[in-house]
Amino acid sequence: MGSKSDTDLEAVIVFADGRIDRQLQYPEFEAVMDGFVPMQEFSGCRAQAVYVRINSSFRITTCVFFYVDFDPKGMIVKRWNVPFQQLAEAASRGPDLGAGPIALACYSQCPVAWQKNNLWDPIMEPGRNSFVLMKKAVASNTLGLIFPEPDPEPEESGVGGMASELAASELKAALEREYAQAMRTRLAHTLKEQRLHINTVRSRMNLKLDELKRDHQERLGEYQQALEAQAQSLASAQAENAELQQQLAMQESRLNGLREYYQHKLNSAQLDEATQVRELEAEFDGRLEAALAEAREELQERLDMREVELYYRQQQEAAVREELELLRTEHESLLEQGATQILTPLQKAGINFVVFAPGVGQTTLPAAGVADYIANPDAYVAQLCGLSEPHYRLWLDHSKSPYCTATDAEGEECGVGVPRVLQPSDFHDGESNRCAEHRSISTSLALQRG
Repeated sequence: MGSKSDTDLEAVIVFADGRIDRQLQYPEFEAVMDGFVPMQEFSGCRAQAVYVRINSSFRITTCVFFYVDFDPKGMIVKRWNVPFQQLAEAASRGPDLGAGPIALACYSQCPVAWQKNNLWDPIMEPGRNSFVLMKKAVASNTLGLIFPEPDPEPEESGVGGMASELAASELKAALEREYAQAMRTRLAHTLKEQRLHINTVRSRMNLKLDELKRDHQERLGEYQQALEAQAQSLASAQAENAELQQQLAMQESRLNGLREYYQHKLNSAQLDEATQVRELEAEFDGRLEAALAEAREELQERLDMREVELYYRQQQEAAVREELELLRTEHESLLEQGATQILTPLQKAGINFVVFAPGVGQTTLPAAGVADYIANPDAYVAQLCGLSEPHYRLWLDHSKSPYCTATDAEGEECGVGVPRVLQPSDFHDGESNRCAEHRSISTSLALQRG
C-alpha cells in the first residue's frame, strides 16, 4: 500500500500544540537522527512528528504519525527506535489529499501492534485538521523540494485517425459509468475518513475516561485515609474517656475512704461536749462536700470537653462518609453518563460494540451495558450465562488450565489433566475439575455421608 515511487520525495513535519512547528527534508532529519544536529526547542520533550512522502505534483501520498523523544541537549535519545519507513510500507488506506487515498499509519490504525504506543492520532477538528495543515504546507513548497525534470518523450511520427466515432448513446453511457465510479470512490473515501475520525474520538474519550477513573480513585483513597484517621482519633478519644471515668471512680473511692476515716475518728474521740462533736461533724461535712464538689466539677468539665470533642469527631466522620458516598455515586454516574453520551450516538449511527468473552463467544453490547461490562466483565458475562460470578470464575480457571484441583493432606494439588468443559453451564465444581481417581473418591465419601 505505501510503497515509495521513484519520483516521490521524503520529509518530516514536526507539530507543536496542534500546529506545524518545523519542516525538514529527510536528509536534514537523518542528520538529527545521527546526532549531528540538535533541536534545542524540543530539549527534554516528546515531540509529535509526521513522516510524509510527496509526489512531483506536491501532493502527499504517505503519512506516518510518530513520536520523537529528545534528551536535555536536544538530541534524539539513544533508546528511540521507530521504524516509520517500514510502517509506511505496511500502512493502510487513509483520506484522499489530492493524489488518491494516502497510505496512513497512526495510533488508531497501526500495522504493527507493538509499535502502537509510539504513534499518535491526527487532529481532525475544523480549523486544526492536521491533514489540511500539511496539505497546505506541502502545496506551498515551504520545504524547498526540487523534483528532477522528466525525460522528454519522443513525438509520434503521425496521428492515426480514429476508426470510427462513438455513438452519442454509447458516449453518454460511458460518462454515466465514469460518474458512478467516481461517486463510489468518493463515498468510500468519505467513509474511510469518518471511520478514522470515529477511532480518534474514541481513543481520546477512552483516555479521558481513564483519567477520570484515576482521579476518582485517588480522591476515594484520600477520603478513605481521612476516614481511617478520624476513626483512630475517635478510638483514642474513647480510650481517654474511659481513663477519665476510671480516675473519677478512684477519686470517689478515696473520698469514701476519707469519710469513713473521719467518721471513725469522731466515733472514737469520746468527746464529752456535744457542741464539739457538732462542730467537728459540720467541719468534716463542709470540707468533704467542698472536696467532692471541686473534684466533681473538675472531672465534669473534662468529661464535657471530651464529649464535645467526641461529638465533633462523630459529625466529621458522618460528613466524610456522606462525601465519600457522594463521590462513589458521582463516579458511577460519570461512568454511566460517559457511556450514554459517547456510546449511544455511535450505536444509533449503526456502530455496534462487540466483545469476545469466554463462554459466550462474540457478543454485542448495548450502550447501556458498556459501563457495567467495564466495571466488572466477569460479572457481566456470568449474568449472560445465567450463573453466579464465583461459579463463572471457577469455570474460567478450569477453561484456561483444565487439571485436577483436588488436594492431599499436605495441601498439594493433584495436577492431573482433565477434559476441558466448553460451556460454563455444564461445569460442576468438584466433578468437572477432578480426575477419575479423585472423582470416585469424592463420590464414595458422598455415599458414606448419605
